Amino acid sequence: MRSLRNFVLLLVFIIFVSTSLASDFKTINDKIKIDASHNLIIIIEIDAGEIEINQNSKSDVISVSGQINEELDEVNYGYDERHNEFTLTLDRKKWLKSTTDENASELEIFLPDEVTIELSTEIKAGKIDFDFGGLKLYSFELRNFAGEVRVDFSTPNKTEMEFLEVDVKIGETKLHRLGNAKFSDATINGGIGDMYVDLQGIGAKDAKVDIDLDIGSTKLILPDNLGIKMRSTSMGFLSKTKIDSKFNKRGRYLFSRNYESVSKTIYVSIHTGIGELNVDLR
Repeated sequence: MRSLRNFVLLLVFIIFVSTSLASDFKTINDKIKIDASHNLIIIIEIDAGEIEINQNSKSDVISVSGQINEELDEVNYGYDERHNEFTLTLDRKKWLKSTTDENASELEIFLPDEVTIELSTEIKAGKIDFDFGGLKLYSFELRNFAGEVRVDFSTPNKTEMEFLEVDVKIGETKLHRLGNAKFSDATINGGIGDMYVDLQGIGAKDAKVDIDLDIGSTKLILPDNLGIKMRSTSMGFLSKTKIDSKFNKRGRYLFSRNYESVSKTIYVSIHTGIGELNVDLR
């Protein structure tokens, strides 16, 4: 009888704890109609959490869904019709309280695929997973202070991109198929941590990318379908650089063998700090 009573008490305790934890989370599932006839400005600022961005098949709707830990975080978002601007902020109320994957806030944003978008994001800490395949991005800025970053252009951008800027201070960064962004000008800054930069894709007519690496190991993939002109500098004995043998060296620059024969070219300027750089042509 006593064991049965203890079992019942344990069961009640488990249910109570589960219910208490579940009540900390606020579920979001919202749709915001926007003006698709003008450039859409999007500003996202995240203190901490997990955030994903994907394509929405509806051309004039932004969808926001996820779970917010109300004990730790506060989410606000809205649309300014006058300026055609969507803003989203996720503020951390209790920075000193530890978080795990289980109690971190999670957000998923689906962006319209037919409106031209100017996107600016700033994330202080967390996990980022952005797939911009099928969108019309005119510009993209990402500033990340700490965490894991994954950005992918799984299919080509539907417009030419004026500029792309990625600035990561600490953490692991993976940038996939950036050539599909069709940027004219790009800046990639890596602070402390491992970085994977893949510039494969259809590319723009003429593109330029500056890559500045501080501390860590970097893998750079360059597309063999584009003409590549590259200059690589380093901090001497503090850096170890290995570059694909398929490049031809002319003075201070390295050229892909097809540089003179293809219509689309990209100039890559890369500076390596303390660490290792591997450059492959695929």
